[in-house]
Amino acid sequence: MPRKAETQPIKSAMRTLALLEYFRRTKAAASVTEISAALGIPQSSTSVLLKSLVALNYVEYDSKTRSFLPSYRVALLGDWIQRARFGDERITDIMEQLQADTGETVMLGQQSGAGLQYLHVVPANYRIQFMVYAGEIRPMSRTGLGQILLSCKTNNQVRAIVRRNNAEELNVPAHFRETALILEMEAIRQRGYSETKGRTTPGANTIGMLVRSSGKQSLLAIGIGGPFDRMDSKRQQVIDALRRRLG
Repeated sequence: MPRKAETQPIKSAMRTLALLEYFRRTKAAASVTEISAALGIPQSSTSVLLKSLVALNYVEYDSKTRSFLPSYRVALLGDWIQRARFGDERITDIMEQLQADTGETVMLGQQSGAGLQYLHVVPANYRIQFMVYAGEIRPMSRTGLGQILLSCKTNNQVRAIVRRNNAEELNVPAHFRETALILEMEAIRQRGYSETKGRTTPGANTIGMLVRSSGKQSLLAIGIGGPFDRMDSKRQQVIDALRRRLG
């Protein structure tokens, strides 16, 4: 029993991270009531958590509006991690440049168990765009970013993840089955990028590439996605932009 307890997330830590993720999504100050409702945490617990973070200078409180907002100290916490792969440039800056290059949605992802979690998203310039949200987790084998990350694994490791992704599906489409995905992994390894061509999200295409790594960091992938017809017309432009920015 003690060993099992050690693997369980601590509630206060979960709530703190959920709070920061909330501000990341909303990008605006919020009251105790708003935060409590959004996170499903009792107001009394939300108030205690916020007061603790204010005392530590991780959250600022505006007495006039009775609202809270993360402090600049929070912004500095992970800045060095962002710069670890691109020298003086941050990964989010690279993503902004890719969005300017192509006009389409740019996504950063990382493996989470048998899933792909989107860590950061820069929306497209267009009204009709590929929609995905930071924090969202999708089956790894069913996303463009997940597939480029899978291509770095052995075929046996790929099969294990595909089986987990397909375990609860009654009718698995042919292109999500083991044989088809192993063939797709071989193709991705040869060309150096993944391309969904409507297979993961109908009517959309996502092209993904790996983010450079020193070998000590977890693998990350960046992808560019949009409606199939629009992506098809700028396909080489997207591939060239990814190679230029991530090479």
